[in-house]
Amino acid sequence: MDIGGRDKNNFHIIDIVGKIDRLKDSIILKSYVNTLLEKSVHNVAMNLAQVTYLDSGALNVLIYCHNTLKKKGGNLVLIEPNEYVRDVLEVVGLNKLVKIYSTEEEFEHEIQNA
Repeated sequence: MDIGGRDKNNFHIIDIVGKIDRLKDSIILKSYVNTLLEKSVHNVAMNLAQVTYLDSGALNVLIYCHNTLKKKGGNLVLIEPNEYVRDVLEVVGLNKLVKIYSTEEEFEHEIQNA
């Protein structure tokens, strides 16, 4: 897994590449989000367009991020998960907690008009 970040309007977008399938990956992702929280960043979008697999540890991190950001008055959204990742998110019900955008353009359009 590789991650990078960029800012877009009032969101910080985390671009994730590869599989999120090791404990180390989950720890890195959680640590990244905690660092954003320390910097008072409360709106986070995770770009999953290049994520090919995620395990239960990754799902736990997504739930943790959603809950933590919500407590701070913020928001977690997910962008462009592939069919497999979207199916996993739907099976565990994360799509009911977290807004999922099919494309980054859809996400950008909505935040610009908010």
